[in-house]
Parts: sequence; C-alpha cells; structure tokens
Amino acid sequence: MAASPRLSPLAAVALTAAALMVGVGAAMDECADEEGRAQRCMPEFVNAAFNVTVVATDTCGSPPEEYCVQTGATGVTKSCHICDARDPRNQHGAAYLTDYNNQQDTTWWQSQTMLAGVQYPNAINLTLHLGKAFDITYVRLKFHTSRPESFAIYKRGGEDGAWTPYAFYSGSCEKTYDKSNRGFIRTGEDERRALCTDDFSDISPLTGGNVAFSTLEGRPGAYNFDRSPVLQDWVTATDIRVTLNRLNTFGDEVFNDPKVLKSYYYAISDFAVGGRCKCNGHASECVKDGGGRPVCNCKHNTEGADCQACRAFYNDRPWRRATAADANECLPCDCNGKSSECYFDAELYRATGHGGHCENCADNTDGPGCERCVDRHYGRDDGRCLPCACDAVGSESPQCDNRGVCACKPGVTGEKCDRCQPGFHSLTEAGCRPCSCSPSGSTQECDVDTGQCRCKENVEGFACDRCKPGFFNMDASSAEGCSLCFCFLHSSVCDSAPGFSVHTLRSTFERDDEQWTGQQRDASSVPVKWSPDAQDISLLSEDYFPMYFVAPDKFLGDRLLSFGQNLSLSFRVDRRDTRLSAEDLVLEGAGLRVAVPLIAQGNAYPSDEKHDYVFRLRNGADYPWRPAVSHSDFRKLLRNLTAVKIRGTYSEKSAGYLDDVTLVTARRGPGVPARWVEQCTCPQGYEGQHCERCTPGYRRARPQLGAFGACEPCDCNGHSGTCDTQTGACDCQHDTGGSSCERCRDGFYGDATRGTSSDCRPCPCPAGAACAAVPKSGQVVCTDCPAGTAGKRCELCGDGFFGDPLGEGGPVRACRACKCSDNIDPNAVGNCDRETGECLKCIYNTDGFFCDRCRDGFYGNALAADKCKACACSPRGTAGAQTSCSGVTGQCPCLPDVVERDCSACRPGFFNLRSGNGCERCDCDAIGSTNGQCDINSGQCECHPGVAGPRCERCEVNFFGFSSSGCKPCDCDPEGAQSGQCQEDGLCRCRPGFVGARCDMCEENYFYNRSAPGCQQCPSCYSLVRDKVNQHRQKIHELQTLIDNLASGQETVSDAAFENRLKEAERAVLDLLDRARSSKDADLGLLERLNVINGSLTTQWNRLQNVRGTVERTGAQADRARNRVRQAENLVDRARRELDKAKDAVAKVDIKSPSGDGEPNNVTLLAEEARKLADKHKTDADQIEKIAKDANDTSAKAYNLLLKTLDGEGKTAQQIDELNRKYKEALELATSLEKQANKVQAEAEEAGNHALQIFANLTGLPPFDTRALEEEADKIKKEASDLDRLIDKTAKEYNELRDDLRPKEQEVRKLLETGRSEQQTADQLLARADAAKATAEEAAKKARSTFREAESILDDLRDFDRRVDDNKTAAEDALRRIPGIDATVAAARAKTRQAEAALGNADADAGRAKTKAEEAERIAADVQKGSAKSKEDAERALQDANKLDGEVDTMMDELSAAEDQLRNKKAEADRDMMMAAVASANAKEAEDNARKAKSTVKTVLSTIAALLEQLGNIDKVDVGKLTQIDESLRRAKDKMADSELDRKLTELNDVARTQEAMIGDYDRQIREIRADIANLNDIKNTLPDGCFNTPSLEKA
Repeated sequence: MAASPRLSPLAAVALTAAALMVGVGAAMDECADEEGRAQRCMPEFVNAAFNVTVVATDTCGSPPEEYCVQTGATGVTKSCHICDARDPRNQHGAAYLTDYNNQQDTTWWQSQTMLAGVQYPNAINLTLHLGKAFDITYVRLKFHTSRPESFAIYKRGGEDGAWTPYAFYSGSCEKTYDKSNRGFIRTGEDERRALCTDDFSDISPLTGGNVAFSTLEGRPGAYNFDRSPVLQDWVTATDIRVTLNRLNTFGDEVFNDPKVLKSYYYAISDFAVGGRCKCNGHASECVKDGGGRPVCNCKHNTEGADCQACRAFYNDRPWRRATAADANECLPCDCNGKSSECYFDAELYRATGHGGHCENCADNTDGPGCERCVDRHYGRDDGRCLPCACDAVGSESPQCDNRGVCACKPGVTGEKCDRCQPGFHSLTEAGCRPCSCSPSGSTQECDVDTGQCRCKENVEGFACDRCKPGFFNMDASSAEGCSLCFCFLHSSVCDSAPGFSVHTLRSTFERDDEQWTGQQRDASSVPVKWSPDAQDISLLSEDYFPMYFVAPDKFLGDRLLSFGQNLSLSFRVDRRDTRLSAEDLVLEGAGLRVAVPLIAQGNAYPSDEKHDYVFRLRNGADYPWRPAVSHSDFRKLLRNLTAVKIRGTYSEKSAGYLDDVTLVTARRGPGVPARWVEQCTCPQGYEGQHCERCTPGYRRARPQLGAFGACEPCDCNGHSGTCDTQTGACDCQHDTGGSSCERCRDGFYGDATRGTSSDCRPCPCPAGAACAAVPKSGQVVCTDCPAGTAGKRCELCGDGFFGDPLGEGGPVRACRACKCSDNIDPNAVGNCDRETGECLKCIYNTDGFFCDRCRDGFYGNALAADKCKACACSPRGTAGAQTSCSGVTGQCPCLPDVVERDCSACRPGFFNLRSGNGCERCDCDAIGSTNGQCDINSGQCECHPGVAGPRCERCEVNFFGFSSSGCKPCDCDPEGAQSGQCQEDGLCRCRPGFVGARCDMCEENYFYNRSAPGCQQCPSCYSLVRDKVNQHRQKIHELQTLIDNLASGQETVSDAAFENRLKEAERAVLDLLDRARSSKDADLGLLERLNVINGSLTTQWNRLQNVRGTVERTGAQADRARNRVRQAENLVDRARRELDKAKDAVAKVDIKSPSGDGEPNNVTLLAEEARKLADKHKTDADQIEKIAKDANDTSAKAYNLLLKTLDGEGKTAQQIDELNRKYKEALELATSLEKQANKVQAEAEEAGNHALQIFANLTGLPPFDTRALEEEADKIKKEASDLDRLIDKTAKEYNELRDDLRPKEQEVRKLLETGRSEQQTADQLLARADAAKATAEEAAKKARSTFREAESILDDLRDFDRRVDDNKTAAEDALRRIPGIDATVAAARAKTRQAEAALGNADADAGRAKTKAEEAERIAADVQKGSAKSKEDAERALQDANKLDGEVDTMMDELSAAEDQLRNKKAEADRDMMMAAVASANAKEAEDNARKAKSTVKTVLSTIAALLEQLGNIDKVDVGKLTQIDESLRRAKDKMADSELDRKLTELNDVARTQEAMIGDYDRQIREIRADIANLNDIKNTLPDGCFNTPSLEKA
C-alpha cells in the first residue's frame, strides 16, 4: 500500500516547511495578480512519488518464500505466509510502494527475510526516478513491519549527478554512519550536511511506524529561503534513494531459528515524496512535452524544462529565480523598434542596469539599443538619420553633432566648416593660420594682410614675443608686458631665474593670534584680541588716535622676491563713520618708509562687513605709494623689510577686525614657477643672481652701500690675487699676514712690504713657535715656545715635564708631562726627574715610579679618588701580630675563625677573640638557643625564654617543657606542691590531699582548713557520695559522646534512627536528672574535665594547623636555599672562568724591562688590568661568601623550623624526617659551597698578589719588545669585538624569535578564547535543553488553545456550508436565465472553476464568498442569450453542484464527528487540568507540612542545645536548675508529640507517590492530546484545493 491522499501527522510538519519555501502571499497558481503584474507562481503541491515506479534491489517472491509476522512475544506461534511474485494475491513488488492508498486493503513492498541473508552489512536500495527536477519538501515512509535500526535517504540533483545524503536514521549513528547522534546545524555552518538521529530506530511499533524527513527542518536559513542558493539546491532533486542498512531485532536471531529469521524483513506500505515541480517560480503547472517528459509551462518570458532561462529577445536583465518580493520576470530588450534580435551583455548590465544588446539595427541606427545613428549621420526629431555632409578640407572629421553641425579645424568656422574665423587666414588642409601674436606681449590684434601684431609698451618683435633690452618676464597680466631689470643697478641684462616657485606667507588666525601685535602712533604697544569663534584678531580704540596691527617676523626680513606681487588682507570695522588717512598700510625698511590709503589701488571703503583688500608692492602711477620712490629704493626697502603696519581703528571707541593676511613671494623648489624672479648677466667684477657680490680679486669700494656699492680690484702687496669681497681682507700667501699682507705670519720673520716671495723666513724654533729679531744685534729669539719647553731655542723641558727636545743626550724626545697619577702637589717644584720622568715627591701614602701604588702598611687603589688607607690590622686577630696587609684588598692575615678585613671579629657562631689564638666555637644548643650565636667575649649563647646554661641546654629552675619556643614556668602552688620544680609534663608533685596541675586544689573527700596546714580528709560517710558522683560522670561522658557523634555527622542518620536516638537521649537525660536529684554535691574536678573535653578538639586542630604552616614555611625556606646554592654555583663558575682567563693572559706575557723613559708601557697597563681583575674576583668571592652565609643561615632557620615541627603531632614524623634529610643536604651543599668560596677567594687573592708581584718587579726586568704583546692585545681586542658582535647578533636573533613567538602566543590566546566560547556555547545548549523541557511541560496548557482553534475552524466550515447553499441557489437561478453561446459557456466554465476553488477553500472569508456570488450574478446578466447545448452544459453543471452539495454534507457529518471528538478531548483536558490543580495543591500542602516539621525539629534541637549548654555550665548540682531542665525536657517531648512527625512523614510519602502517579498519567494524556492535535492538523492539511473528488496529491 502506498501514497495516501491523507498525510500523516509527521508529514504535516513537512507541509509547514513547504510554506517556508513558497512564502505567504498571492495564490501560487497565478503568475500574474489581478492587475496583471507578474508575481511568483508555483505548480501545485503533489506527491511526486504517486504511481511512479520504484526500483528495488531486492524483493521477495522470486522464488516463492515463506515469511512470518513478528509479534514480539516469546513462545507464541507466529503467523506465517507465502510471498510469491507469480501470484498477484501474494506478491509484494515495488509498485505497491507508490500505488493508491486504501486503508481497508493494505498493500506493501517486501524484501527477502533474514534467512536469505538480508541484514547488515548487506543493504537494499529503493530508487525513485522522478523524471524531472522537483523542489522536495518531505520524504515519508510508512513501514508495514517495524522500522529499520539503520537506514538512509539520498538524493541527486541530476540524472547523471552524484548521490547526496539527505538524512541518516540509526540507533548506532557513530558506528554505522560515522555521524554524531542528534546533531544540529548552527547558523553559519554548512546547511547541506546530513544529520543522523535515533528518534525512529526503535523496534516498536511492530507495524505502521512512520518516518517523515523534512528537507528544511533544522536548517537556520530556511526562514530566508529565497536568499539561500545553498538551500535551494538542497531541496532540488530528480531522484530519491532509500538505503536500508540494518534490521531491527529482538536479539533472538542469534539462535538461528528459521522461524525467527523468517520474521525479520523489510516491508514498506507507503513511499511518499511531497514537493512541487521545480519551475523556479516562473510556472504554475508542469505539462508533458513532445517526448512525454514533464516540463514547466513557463511564464514571465522564461523557457526551459525548469524555466531556467529567458526567452529570445527577453534579455534586458539576467535570469533569476522568482521570489515572494520580486517575480524577476525576463524583460524585453529596448531596441527602439529598430531590431527584433538581442543578447544579454553582462558588462552593459553592470554599467547601465540594462543588459539587452540589440543586433542588426535598421534605418542607419546602431548601439546597444539602436539608440544612435551610424557614423557620418545625425538624427532628427522625427527619428530619421541623415548624412552630415561636412567639408572635407575644413572639418576635423566627417561626423557631425546631433544638430548636423560639423567639428571645424583650428581657425575655421561655418556649419559645414567651409570658411576661416576672424583673425585667421588661408584655409588649407591644416585649417586657417592664426595671426601668431603673443598673448602676453600683444593686444591680441594683428594686421589682416601682413599679420604684424600690436605690442605692449616694453615688448617688441613681429609677434610681440620678446622683451625690449633692459626688460624681462613677459607677463599677460602686466600692462607694460615686461619688467625692468634690477640687478642692483650693476647690469641691464637679465632673464627669469629657473628653479623658483610661487610661495605664499599667510596668517589665518585659526588657532591663535600668530604673534601679531598692536601699536599706537607713538609706537607704544597695545594688545590684540583673538576670537576663537570668528578666527580673527581685533583692536579697540578709546579715542581718535589710530592703532595699527603689526605683522610678525615671518612677514619681515629679505622680501626682495615679493617686489611687484600682492599683499592681501580681509578687514572690517564695527562702525561706518570711518575716517581714512594716507597711512593706512605702512611699510618700513632700510631707512625708508612708504604708505598707502586703504581704498587705494581700487579697494572698497571699509564697513561692518568683511572686505578683501589687495595691494601691489611696486611703485608706479597705478600704485600710489607715498612718498614716491624709485624702483631701486622700493626694492631696497623690501630687501630689508622691518615693519608692516595695518591701521586697525578709524574713529573713537571703534574696533577693527583683521583676517586672512597673505603675502606672495618666491622660493627655490618645485611648484608653480615664479617667473618675476630675475637672473642677471653681470659685468666684470660682479657675480650672483642679482650681481649682488664681487668676484674674487675685487672688493667693495664703499662697503657701507652694501650690494649697491661698486666693486674694485684688491691691493695685497704682491702676496695675493684675491681678497674678501666685503671687508677687502687679502687671502695672503708667501707666509705673510694682515688685511693687506703687510707682515709675516706667526712662525716667520722678515719685511713683507718688499713684495717678493722670500720676504718672510721661518723661525729657528721647534713646532713652528713664533720668534722675533733683535733690532741691534739681529739675533732671533723664540717668543712662543710649545708647552713644556723653555730656553732661547726651546731646548729645555720645563718643570713638571721630561724629555730631550733637541736630542742633546741621545735621540730627540719631545717634552711630555710627568705622569704621577695625580698623587703629587701641583704647586711644588721638582715633582719629577726632567730626563726620566720618575716621580720624586709622592703624597697620599703612595709610592712607585708613577706614584701608582700604596706604600707598605697601606692598601687601596692609588689611582682612585679615595687613594690609600692604613691597614690597621687588629693585633688580637692578626696572625703573628703583623701590621701589613694585602695592598689591593687590605685584608690582614687572620687567625683561625677570625673574619673582617682587619681581623677584628669572630665568625658567626664563634667567640673569644681576646685569646690571641683565634676564635672558639659557640656550640649553642640548637633547640634552646634562638639563633646559634653567642656573646663574642663570654661565649654565652642567646637562649629562649625560660632556658638557661652557657649553651642554652636546659630549662631554668622551676621551668619545664624544653623546646624551640623556650621553657614554660611551673607555677606550682607553694602550699600544695612539694617543691617549685614540676615534672617534664608540667604537673607539680603534690603533697597528700592536694590535686590539680598546680597542686592548688584539695582532693575529693578532702577540704581546706585554714586553722591547720594542708587539706584535711573528710569523714568516711562522704565516700558514698563520691561513688555516686563518679557514676553520674560516666553517664555524662556517654551523653557527651552521643552529642559529639551527632554533631560530627560521621553517620548517616535516617528519620527513624534520629527519633530513636533522640528518644534515647531523652531517656538518658531523664535518667541523669533522676540520678542528679539523688546527689547534692559535686566537686570542681567535674567542671575542669568538661572544659578539657570541650577544648580538646580545638587544641588538636590548632596544633595541626601550626604543623601544616611550619611544613609549608620549611619547604619555602628549602626552595630559597636551593636557589641561593644555584646562584653561588654560577658565581663559582664565573670566577673560575675569569681566573682561567687571567692565567692564560699571564702565561702569554713576555715581560721585558721598560725602555727607561719612565712612560707606562703595555705591561704596566696589563698589571693594572690584572689588579682590576683581582678586585673583581675578590668582589665575586665576597658575593659567594655572602650567599654561602645566607644559605647557611637559611639552613639553620630550616633546622630550627624542623625542630619546632617535632613538637607537633606524631603523624608528621615522616614529613619531619624528609625535611631533616633536605636540611642535611642543604647543610652539606652549604659546606661544600663555603669550601669552594674559600678556594675561589684564595685563588683570587693569589692572582691579585701575583699581579702585584709582577707589577712590583717590572722595573727590575730586562728590556723587552712590546710589539708581540701589542699584537696579542690587538688580537684579544679583535676577539672581544667579535664576541660583542656575536652577542649583538644573538640578542637580535633572540628578539626576532620573541617577535615570531608573539603571534603564536596570540594564537594560543585566541584558541583559549575559542575554547571558552565553545564552553559558553555548550552552556547555551544546556539552557536551550532546559527551555525545551519547560516547553514540553507547558504543552498541556496549549491543548485548550488548540481546541479553541478547532472550534473556530468548525465555525468556518459551517459558514462555508451556508455559503455553498447560497451560491448553489444563485447558480440555479442563473442557469434558468441562460440561453448562452459557446464562447459564453466557456467563460461560464472558467468562472465556475473559480467558484468551485473558492468553495473548496476552507480558510476563505465571507467577503470573498460574497464577491464570488456577485460575479455569478454578473455572469447570469451577461449570458442572456444561449442555445440548447449551453442549457445541457448548464444542467450538467447543476448536477455537479448537487454532487458537490452531497459531498459537502458528507464532509459536514465528518466534521460533526470531529466536533464531538474535540468536545470529549476538551472535557478530558479539563479533567487533566483539574487533576493538575489538585496535584499542585497537594504538593503545596506537602511543602507546608515539611516546612512546619522542619521548624518543629529546629525548635526541639534548640531546646536540647539549651539543655546541653546548661549541663555544661554546672558548677554544682542545683535542685532548682534540675527542675528547670526537667520542665524543658517535658516541653520538648510534648512538642515532639504535637508535631506528629511520623504521621506527617507518612502523609508526605503518600502525597509524593500520588503526585508521581498523577504526573505519569498527565504525561500519557498529553501524548494522546498531541496525537489528536496531529490528526486534526492532518485533516486540515489534506483538505483539497479543488473538487473534493480529485485527490490532488495523487496526481502524476
């Protein structure tokens, strides 16, 4: 059995998805609306699989085989049948998958059974060939057997395309299809991904199970389907395939029972595919083509099997799929009636919005739309294209404009370009020739016969194209044409200078006043006001005297290049009574002053509106500057412009406002050429751009005239050919000097005025020193010896210098300053030997050839600022009472265990420096002492409180508890204790009759009597009371234990157990109360023991916390110790490397004696470097020693902490042992480190002493060659440089690596953020799951809404029935009046079909029905005349209407039954709601009872706690308090009885069970209501659109 006209409830969901594809709007079967506008249209929604053959890869019956019906019951005889393909009654072929559905006679397709091998991995394919592309909405399968455990649905978009999975259904998604179960698609993900679910993979039901797959369900883009090409492709399919992979079984197939295996097979009774024939919204139906294949009946000017292309000549825009908003019909090309052929041009569409490109245009037209004429034609208003007929000689081209006017050649005019323009002549192939006048130098007029141009004043030439001699810069804006050459009046030949561009100096006052100032007539300053809003400056006057704006420095200085250019400004006043003057704009400079009125040069009169004023900076009749000055004076003023003043006020109490001041000038650089800048051709003796300089060999005759002065040749007494052009100073030669070379220069002597090259001779003095000749004797004496020399010929070295400047004692040695390391008195005489340079008078306790070391008994660096210091060794700590020390470090030789530089102190942990034999170890007790240190004289260790002994090894008298925190006082009572000393546990030894830790209380049955010493024994009768009290103590202890167990929560106590324990506690308390009443006395020991019990846990907990803190601190100390040890090891390694380098350097030294000149050589420098290296080693050793000391102290602290830890609980022993081990390791490491530090220190001292020894023995060494050492030093220097470069390279590589790692770090951070985002997404999904759960719980509430909707539908159907009757009556009346003709009958049929469609639309409103009735009346009026044939047709229409009426009655009966069923469901829903309200009330009541019970229990517990508190505060038994306790217990018991906890708990449990059952029943009824709702939706969705006897879903 296959496709049915009724859709299942699951298929109704798919119909909802179909609505998403088609949208909501006009009817889908009309491709144009009522006004004829195109709209989207679609073929009707059909079951595309109906009566379509399905190809199955497996079908039972060939050969015949037996199969059994699965019942799901064990041991029940199965009903078995035969499948035989030859027998029509017993065959189950694939044709039954898509045949018509008959509920009374079910047919189905069936596969072979599991006995024939039908099971995973063997699969069966069911392939449905639709014959054309469809827009698939859903695929529904109805199984005759149980649904498969795993199967898949595939589709393909073309007959030769690949199969694409649509959906997977499996109870083992990951195992079978490698898909996650119940996955979903997020927004932005691929929506063509097939999902897998286990929703329909259960074995139940055994028959009739449905599976409906909706193509758009769960796809985020479904609600924007028109804009989702991905989903449009997703729903398109030409073929559907169902692959059955795995059967569902009960697991009994493993026994291979043939009966069982025959009961497992695939069987499907219905294979439905809901969708529409794919026409892309351009057709309302699909028809058969000539070959019998289905194709779309395309509208909107489209064509193709799917309407996937535009028709010919409808290519004005690209083809698109129709949407609800736009039908996207294909538009015709606009060829202006000139063509009927076109094609789509994509580039034209992008450029103009119209893509239709016309072809084969008529009537001399061309262009994409035949919109223009062909070449050499033009269009008239009537649309005709006519020839241009342009003159071949005078026109530019044969093409004219749209008026028929041709484009003429230069100088040619006329509509057809057949004559010359005025000012042109000789029409030729090149056009008419112009008069050729220069526009800059002429008046643009020429002789019509000769072409001779009329020139401006300073211009000449046939074409007025050159300046007259003495002029340059032909300018069209100049009335004279050319400018006069300036050249500082030294030349009249010039031209425009290249490389200069126009430059503008500007003040716009946008940010401030730009340093403009104000000035009165008397030159006193006044402030200007800057307006940030108006962006201008202003001056305000109080009287009639004018005030001026004064320009800043950027407008002043050399402004020669501004000559002839404009100074412009914007100005306004606040009053119109302006009184102008002759000096409104003033220029000052070079001792000159010129001015001009504000309205001169054609400027406007100032007013309260802003005006622009322009002033040309040049003299002339058109530019009336006063006083009148010449061109040269005006340029002179501009070359040294010192002031620009603009008058700001013109009347009393008025204000002037200045803005936008600009001055045009020129500068070198790119830009608009400044052609007014001249380049002069200078005469002999002059040079420069403006001939402003004298050439070499010339100078100014009158320097005071500056550049205007004439140049003359230089006079240098024959010793130079050039001189300074401004000052006239000669560039002297021949060893002469002076402004005119009139004397000899320094270092020479003679008479330079004789004019010969040998006038001056060199002085006989060293280093070019000056000399002079004695006039009488002619002897030459040196007058300016070099520094450090003396004598007539500078032959001696001065005081403080040494050498042999003239080589009198050997080779020449220049005098050099003695080097005594700044350790001499600079005011003393004879500080060093004048020949050798040896220092003779060293100070600051220094010694040596250069005073560069400390003398004996002193140490330090003689080259440093603090010089040498006395050793000052301590006689008690120094070995052998020596007074000398290390010359570098100052370290004295110390006795054992003595430290400090001067051996003045013992090492930490040592004492008795006064012994003279070294220091002794303190040997302090590690527990009793505070830090292991002792008094440096007596050796007494520093003890903890209460600790005594030289070593702090014991407690003081009357103290106990020897520990790392000290000893505690015994505090024994002197009367009750035997002595003041207590035991190790702090308990005092009591005398008879005394008890207590301090022996300060009397024992039980003892009492204190002041009349007699000690505690006296009570009479024997009190022993009985003591025994009773002990019994009560035991009971109290048991009660305390019970309370502690309850408080600690170690056991899970149920309600019954709690009540039992509570009753037990109540009985215990009552028993205790009874026993307590029989007792009258209690001793103080009871209170003490209770306090001990209460504080025990607190004490233990605090001790444990202290132990934990101690362990953590010890671990931290150990980590710090390890870090310091590692630092010390690194320092040791560094020190060793430095020592190795020092040893290598010493080994390479080839030491030879100095040359004897006393100068420090390389070996001396090496010795100094060695001493510095030794100092560095000493510093490193001190650092190592300090670190070792810190490590030792850290270890000692760790040891003390460990000892403190030993006082904790026994369970920390293992941790203490581990820390002890770490301490020993740290101690050993510290000891080893100390040894290494001492060794490094010894090596450093040895290296330093060795270096000093080398340095001290330098003078006694034989001569040596320093070249090899210098080469070695250069080599070492080069290696150091290479090492520096390597370090720089490594650092660079490190920085690059760090930069490369930064993006990775950012990527890791992004991944972390992504992980956090995924976590948030998971949280959101969880929230959505919770929301879905809440939605399911609210489903029952929506049942009423659904019922009301069904009632509304029923009312609509009843109204529909009434309108059917009305329309039927109207149709009968119309038929009686129809005589009609055939054409009118056809129209009537069309209108009848429309009326039937309206009748079949259950959702149409009353207004539409009324409209249809009116249309029927109009039809009746139109068909007044008819024939007998039309009457017969009308009668047949009446019969159809009657039949329709009968079917409507049948439908009404069905709807009445549905109404009864809905009414019953409503009653059931009301009962469900009532039960839910009852359950809610019961739950609320249970909650109130629980809350009351909880409150009662809290009250009882509070009462018990108060009772326990009273018991804990007992000092002695008081009958009144016991009575209160009894009363409190009685009230608590009454409250417990009144609360009826047992009964309430039972009621709560009963209510919970009842509520559980009601919820289960409620869920069941919700499921039934949902099923009924689905059935109603099924009925609603399956109502046909047309006649009720036409199952539209079953159409082929």
